[in-house]
Amino acid sequence: MKEEKFFLLAADSTHLIIKSEKILKENGIECRIIPLPSEVKATCGLSIRTDIENKDIVDEILKSNGIELDRYSVIKTGLKKHIEKLN
Repeated sequence: MKEEKFFLLAADSTHLIIKSEKILKENGIECRIIPLPSEVKATCGLSIRTDIENKDIVDEILKSNGIELDRYSVIKTGLKKHIEKLN
């Protein structure tokens, strides 16, 4: 089965997710808003998905804009997901 690895950002505010996606796209980061996986606990039902390779630059961009989001590494194989919260 094909394995997918990606970086997931979650927050307690829909507004913050939408604002963060806009900032990331303005900085050339390919990302998209997706439904929050049920394995992740947050009050907002949305999250941002981007390539795992973008992790460091995404962290830098968000930090420079004063935005702090929950960060996760996701490995998806078929219908199974392994989600790890990052510090």
